[in-house]
Amino acid sequence: MLVLALVSSGCAAVAASPMERDASTTFVGAAHNDTSTPFNLVHLPRLIRNRYDGRALRIRHVVSDGLAVTRHQVTYRSGSLRVSGLLSVPRRPGRFPLLVLAHGYQNPATYRSGASLAREAAYLASHGYVVMQPDYRNHGESDRETARYVARPLGYPEDLVNAIRAVRRADLPFVDATRVGVLGRSMGGGVALSAVAARPGLVDALVLYSPLSSRAGDNYRRWVVGRPQLDRKVRAAYGRPVDNSGFWSRASARRFAHRIDVPVQVHHGTADAVCPVRWSGATVAALRRAGQTVEYHRYPGEGHRFDEAWPVMADRVVRFFDDHV
Repeated sequence: MLVLALVSSGCAAVAASPMERDASTTFVGAAHNDTSTPFNLVHLPRLIRNRYDGRALRIRHVVSDGLAVTRHQVTYRSGSLRVSGLLSVPRRPGRFPLLVLAHGYQNPATYRSGASLAREAAYLASHGYVVMQPDYRNHGESDRETARYVARPLGYPEDLVNAIRAVRRADLPFVDATRVGVLGRSMGGGVALSAVAARPGLVDALVLYSPLSSRAGDNYRRWVVGRPQLDRKVRAAYGRPVDNSGFWSRASARRFAHRIDVPVQVHHGTADAVCPVRWSGATVAALRRAGQTVEYHRYPGEGHRFDEAWPVMADRVVRFFDDHV
């Protein structure tokens, strides 16, 4: 089978009330998830222990109806939250494997559902996959979290695991949800890696595209240090990596590489100015030390979002999913 992360001291994330949502700003300013940056923090042991209850998938309306693919707006439940997203379905008879795409960071004020991985979703759906693109909490039409302190965050990985659970429970006639693959880009690469580590056996294959670091301290230094207001908030809640190494280690998917029990394919450009290519090198090395099967592709001169090399990468991704999902 197959699918595609911040808290609570033992309870699910709490959604803002309708009144709070109406009066709130676009951004959520929680220490674990200040949505003005790609920084988001999860607690892997809590993710591992969590009981996932994805449910109530609803196909709301058709967003676009093309010759090859129909795109639907959907919602589902993830813990106490309602999460929105897009579902792309091939326009031909059959039951198709499921791919879940975990998007990277976008400003919630300008975020549009499905936009950040639109070309990938269209390409994969045209090759015979149903493609689910969860918005995550705090994005699109999803519920917003409050800015309350959460000791052991779950966040976006919880929403991704629950997206798969919800599709499976819905038993849609055009989806073979026993076969699932996950692709995570940038911030979504970290989300996908944490979700797969939390739930061995949930997915059949994982693709990482320009992912952020699998070590939480790297992401803290990249997106929190130098932002005094956010840095004060994070330090007050969790300390710095140098001061509270135990917590930051438990927030790092790299520590749990031994739990990632599926083939992994990684793509990274050597000129990436957002997520340095060395981060993927370190993640690949950790997975291989843990005995995992990893296919690693570096692309000379490519930045964070591939241009010239994208067709090559897309072909490799389809062949990888065709082989393993």
